[in-house]
Amino acid sequence: MKTQIFSEIGSLEKVFVYSPGEEHNLVLPSNVQPFVYHENQIKNNENFLLFDDIIDLKLAKKQHEIFREIINFYKEDSCIDIRPHLSEIAHKNNIKNKYPLINLMYTRDIAVIIGKSILLTKSNSLVRREENILSDCFFRNSSLFGDCNIIDFKEIGKGLSIEGGDIFILNEKTILIGISERTSKEAINILLPYIFDEGFEYVIAVDLPKKRAMMHLDTIFTQTSKKEAILFDQNNSFKNLDIYFSSKSDNQKKLNKHNLDMIKLLKTLDPIIDLNSISCGGSNENFQLREQLTDGANSFTLEPGKIIMYNCNDKTIQELVKNDYKHITSELFEEDILTFEKILRSDSKVVISIDGSELVKGRGGPRCMTLPIARGML
Repeated sequence: MKTQIFSEIGSLEKVFVYSPGEEHNLVLPSNVQPFVYHENQIKNNENFLLFDDIIDLKLAKKQHEIFREIINFYKEDSCIDIRPHLSEIAHKNNIKNKYPLINLMYTRDIAVIIGKSILLTKSNSLVRREENILSDCFFRNSSLFGDCNIIDFKEIGKGLSIEGGDIFILNEKTILIGISERTSKEAINILLPYIFDEGFEYVIAVDLPKKRAMMHLDTIFTQTSKKEAILFDQNNSFKNLDIYFSSKSDNQKKLNKHNLDMIKLLKTLDPIIDLNSISCGGSNENFQLREQLTDGANSFTLEPGKIIMYNCNDKTIQELVKNDYKHITSELFEEDILTFEKILRSDSKVVISIDGSELVKGRGGPRCMTLPIARGML
């Protein structure tokens, strides 16, 4: 299978997803509490499974199925559910999971295609470590990836973690990475030589607040077209984040603090990247916070200007419409597919909204649920 990602928004050719399943029925109320009260103290819950609530599995399956169907309608057979493959690996290798692997639904975090190489990531949380074992077996042992170069961060990362929700392949030159509670600056420095060996020239790192609501860069930023990105930037908070930079020509090959904000730095490196920011949550501060929490800034791009996002983020969708996106829904897909197709295939920019009421409960949006394997060049 060809692996090729040189753009966050190139026309989608192949993407992996992992559908929700019976593991979600193993989740107890105690597993969705990040803190516990023990011996008169509030402590971190070691059995917290990173979800905010127990999900309705029947509804979650339906929502995820429609998500997959829309992707495959965009390009036939482009969306592959890897649940059967990972289940077979677990059975054959007798891989026992200490925790229910409910977070595999967010496949973005387990691997990243960087150029033509596969980066196997390492999860920050102990409850996700078996995911790394499964993804390692899948990519290393599958005949689909026999000729692919693999970068295994578990081997090179000195015990640090790095997750796919922080990594954006913007174009053939530039990669953007979040310094988050799950991806450290030290981890990015370790990865830099491997990125430059792939032919990329620049790495920009954005230092995020270290809190759960902003666990990855894609919780506050996703590119939607050549000139646009959805951005959570309440009170210019994003523009005030520290920026670090490294280039292939730098002998030190490490991140150094930069005095420009990310948008200005991107434009300086490549005048073509002059991103217009579309506000997550619109202009109202309450809705900005609410829709950032429900992944309003997290969209999945099918091609430049054609994106999928959750329908609960009304104000963000309204902002997209103000910026000339046509809004179509998963309901239209089910009830009037001819009209849906006419709008989707038109020259217009399009935002497709899907019901994600259950899918969002682990703090993951449409981008989080996808692991793109190949995209077309811009």
